[in-house]
Amino acid sequence: MRAPTALTAAALATATALLLTACGGGGGGSDDGDKIPGVATTAPSAPATTPAATGAPTIDPALALPADLKLNFDWQAPADHTQALVLSTTANFMQSLVHGVVKQSFAESGLQTYATDKALSYGKSYIKLRVDLKRTLTGTDRYYRPEVQIASNKTSAKVTFCENQAKLFSKEIPTGKVHVNAESVKSYAFYEIVLTKFRPTVDLWQAQSIVVKESAQQCKQ
Repeated sequence: MRAPTALTAAALATATALLLTACGGGGGGSDDGDKIPGVATTAPSAPATTPAATGAPTIDPALALPADLKLNFDWQAPADHTQALVLSTTANFMQSLVHGVVKQSFAESGLQTYATDKALSYGKSYIKLRVDLKRTLTGTDRYYRPEVQIASNKTSAKVTFCENQAKLFSKEIPTGKVHVNAESVKSYAFYEIVLTKFRPTVDLWQAQSIVVKESAQQCKQ
């Protein structure tokens, strides 16, 4: 209930194909069949802030969480501007997922700024599941060991990282009951997110696809 559920193998294949295409390994235009109905194709609003050259990723103030909930991005922004921006976008994408759960609303999640295509569809499903169950989140979620790969044309990127959600819990909204689970291998997840530039001339990145491996042994600490 706490972690995002993994997408199908097709999503992983899509992520791989995106990177190959960005590196010159393929061609073709965009697939309109992947577009989400009702989502405008005009430029999304730019994030309120841009990442600093060093330090923790900058989180959009509009995605603020309640006092009992924290996402700990235990990583440092790279000195390289593009890598720093991609990693900051990734952090804001993850925060917008949780923000939507807290608000119990996709429209108020902020995902439209930080996600597109399959990542946006994933976010809708992630939030809707918790809205239907009347569940929110409490505690601390920790993300660590990020790795960033930028395609040679600098319009596509892949970010991988680990999650330890041992201290993140599901909370029933009507009763306030918190469901506490002991730490186990199920507390760990491994993420692979593909991001793309909205346009080559616009310094705005969005998550395009996401694959989550649950019970990730490689993330155990």
